[in-house]
Amino acid sequence: MTTIVFDKTGTITEGKPKVTDFINISGDSEQYILGLTSSAEFSSEHFLAKTIVAYALAHDIKPMKIDSFNAITGHGIIAEIEGNNVLVGNRAWLEESGIQLNILIEQAETFAKQGKTPVFASVNGEAVALFGIADQPRSNAKNAIARLRNMGVTPLMVTGDTEQTALYVAQQVGIDAVIASAKPERKLEIIRELQAQGKKVGMIGDGINDAPAIAAADVSFAIGTGTDIAIETADLTLVSGDISKVADVMELSDATLRIIKQNLFWALGYNTIAIPVAAMGKLNPMIASAAMAFSSISVVLNSLRLQRK
Repeated sequence: MTTIVFDKTGTITEGKPKVTDFINISGDSEQYILGLTSSAEFSSEHFLAKTIVAYALAHDIKPMKIDSFNAITGHGIIAEIEGNNVLVGNRAWLEESGIQLNILIEQAETFAKQGKTPVFASVNGEAVALFGIADQPRSNAKNAIARLRNMGVTPLMVTGDTEQTALYVAQQVGIDAVIASAKPERKLEIIRELQAQGKKVGMIGDGINDAPAIAAADVSFAIGTGTDIAIETADLTLVSGDISKVADVMELSDATLRIIKQNLFWALGYNTIAIPVAAMGKLNPMIASAAMAFSSISVVLNSLRLQRK
C-alpha cells in the first residue's frame, strides 16, 4: 500500500461530536427551531444528525411527529414536520435548494476556522439557524499517521466537510494533503485516479458516504463504531476504532510474507539437497525421517514468531 485515504469525521476524529454553538435567526423561539431541526434529523444515521438530536434532548426538547423524511447522501436531509418543510445540511445543499444563507456565512466561516463543522437549517424556504459542531481528533491519530509515513505510506484526507475545518484537523494530526467538500462520488473518483497512477490505495472510513470508496480501494478499513454498510463493505474492521491498527496490520502483513518466503526457501533448499541424496541410496531411512520431521518443525517454529507481533 502506497497511499491511504482517510475520512475525517469519526475516522481521524473521535466520532463524538458536540454542538458548541446554536444560532437562531428566525422570529420563533430557540426551543421551537431546535425542535424542528432535531426532529428532522431524528431518523438520520449521520454523526452530525445524532449530535443535533442529542443536543435537543439535553435541552428537554422532544421529537415532533415527522410526516416525511429523506436523507440526501453527502448533503443533508429534508423533512416535512407539522406542515413545515425543513432542510438541515451543509452550505452547498441549502444553496442548491434556493436558500439564501448570506446572513449566516460569516459566522459559519468563523466556526470553520475554529475546526468546527457548520450545519445550516431552513424552514419553509428561509434560513433559520446555524449549528457549530466540534469533534476532537483521536488521541493517537498523529502518532498513527506518523507511523504510516515512516513506512512509506502517503496519507490523504478526503472529507465532505468544509476546507477550513478539514485543514484545521489535518494540521493537528500531521496530514499535508487535504481534499474537502467531497461528495461520495468524488471520493470514489479520487480512489480510482490514484489507482490509475499506479498506486496501491487504502481507504479508511466509517459512514455511508465512504462506502463506494471503501469498496473500490485495494485495501479497505472500516471503523467498528461506524455504519453497517461501511463495515460490511470493508476488508477489515477496526473494532475499537484505533487507526494505529492500520500500521499494525501492515507490519504483520510484511512479517507474514517474509516468514512465508523464509519457509519456502528452507523447505525447497532442504528437499533440493536431500531428495537426490536419498534417491542415490546414500541416506539412511531413519535419518531421512528425522530430517523430514525436523524440517516440518523448523517451519512451524519459524511461523510461531508471528505471535510476537
